[in-house]
Amino acid sequence: MKLNDPFGRMARRREREYHSLCESLKKAGLTDRAKAEELRENLRKRTKKSLWFIMPAIVILALIFQTYAIYVLAFGALVVLWLTNTTQRGTEYLNRYIEEECGGDTTVPDEQIPADNAQQNGSDEEPRER
Repeated sequence: MKLNDPFGRMARRREREYHSLCESLKKAGLTDRAKAEELRENLRKRTKKSLWFIMPAIVILALIFQTYAIYVLAFGALVVLWLTNTTQRGTEYLNRYIEEECGGDTTVPDEQIPADNAQQNGSDEEPRER
């Protein structure tokens, strides 16, 4: 039992959201790993563009409506938080979709990590065994 979700309601909701996304992607014909990774990359790019638009707009609105600046900034912070949270959840769902439906791993396998990590990160420590 989790303290932040004692009855598992949020876990069930997240599972429904994921299955809904899977069905939508399958209906759209997105069963290829490369296309799913491209969708994930496009999601990241759209989020960055949106943030680059939203954040200056919020600051400009706060400067225009100085008497309501605290409310504009609070609303802007909520919008930014919502956007980043939604994007993060969507990326997690896409990673899971790639792993489960497209048959691929979204993390870098241990074989691809160089054995000598000490030279790459600039430290004098010996590489640790995994």
